[in-house]
Amino acid sequence: MGGLFTVPKRIIGVSARLLDCAKEEFLEKGFQNASIREIAKKADTSPRAVYTRFPNKEGLFDAIVEPVVDGFIDLYQKFGDTFWSEHKGAVSVPHFSADPNAVYIEMMDYIYDHADTFKLAMGCLEGSRYVAMIEKVTSINSGFLEQFAELRKENIGNFDVMLKVLHMLTHSFYTALFEPIRHDMSREDARFYVIKLCNFFVCGIQGLNLVQ
Repeated sequence: MGGLFTVPKRIIGVSARLLDCAKEEFLEKGFQNASIREIAKKADTSPRAVYTRFPNKEGLFDAIVEPVVDGFIDLYQKFGDTFWSEHKGAVSVPHFSADPNAVYIEMMDYIYDHADTFKLAMGCLEGSRYVAMIEKVTSINSGFLEQFAELRKENIGNFDVMLKVLHMLTHSFYTALFEPIRHDMSREDARFYVIKLCNFFVCGIQGLNLVQ
């Protein structure tokens, strides 16, 4: 026997249109001023269609931002796992003068492939999604660095402070990685920038005497 209530069918394509329109609305007006009603109107649907797919405006925002942020973290994790696994069990710290440009150019290209979404992450909800992403990548990298810092622990004065320094410097690097989209640089100029950024930080890491 049929019930008195029926669950509305999901129309194919509505979710994708809502995400596209929401992204446009957030970019134009910011999170606080963005309107669910206006988003639904642009997507040729109703506010009810929004709320059957997303819990609220913040949920809609996260549906746009989180896959891109997670993709960036996964990309770094893949690079990190590959590099550090090659040096697992090494008796000395790997030399950081190996050219990291190809890795970070690929990361910069990923940033530019999703530039609008990263701008949303940095500019909306107090940048909390962006801050969490930077902290996650920093923690991954710091974890790798700490393993090798342990190999020279006896040669490092105030070792616990040095670990904090490594974390802070790593954090500053990944924050700096996003400066080109803050300054609306072209992709070509951003690639030039990231090469110089890597050169700068490689010299700095070597100056900490954690590498040979």
